[in-house]
Amino acid sequence: MSPALTDDRLRIRPADADDAPELARLIDIAGGGVYEFLLDGLMPGMTAAEMLVPGLAGRSGSLSHRQSGVAELDGQVVGVAHGYPTDWIRTEDYSGLPPDRVAHMAEFSQTLDWGSYFLSALAVDPDLRRQGIAGRLLGWFYERARTGGFDRVTLHVWADNEPARRLYAGEGFEEIGRADIPWHPRLPHQGGSILMRRYL
Repeated sequence: MSPALTDDRLRIRPADADDAPELARLIDIAGGGVYEFLLDGLMPGMTAAEMLVPGLAGRSGSLSHRQSGVAELDGQVVGVAHGYPTDWIRTEDYSGLPPDRVAHMAEFSQTLDWGSYFLSALAVDPDLRRQGIAGRLLGWFYERARTGGFDRVTLHVWADNEPARRLYAGEGFEEIGRADIPWHPRLPHQGGSILMRRYL
């Protein structure tokens, strides 16, 4: 962490409902286009990030702010780690989404390590990256998983996202699977999505 980001400036804390708009912005970045792909056009005039806000402001479910930790720099939210027990994905309701888009992403939900704690989003504002903020957020996330009785955390990362793959490898994550998610004009990733795991 650079000397500039001292503990009196950078704080990691649980998210609250008022953080929902910033959480939505950052989680949308973390998805690498997946939220636009799934949600585009479902509510005319609203961006994917705007559509995420009500769920993030809510108190229940996998999208709730209660599943997030935030990095706050000088009082501004600049990063998020969001996750929950992987087994919750078994009960997700995708009925409100277009079936063809859900089918396109099907291998994602079949390529999981059931029983792990799943990091569904990690993001830091682009102009503040490479300063140790992501590592601090991951530390918060590991502790949350341990407190919940989990012995490992997992995540999916786009195969073509080299900076994220390097970050996770440096944190001790290992590749354990790959979801063959096809290229799509609105989801322009090559090589699918890689499942990674780190024991706690």
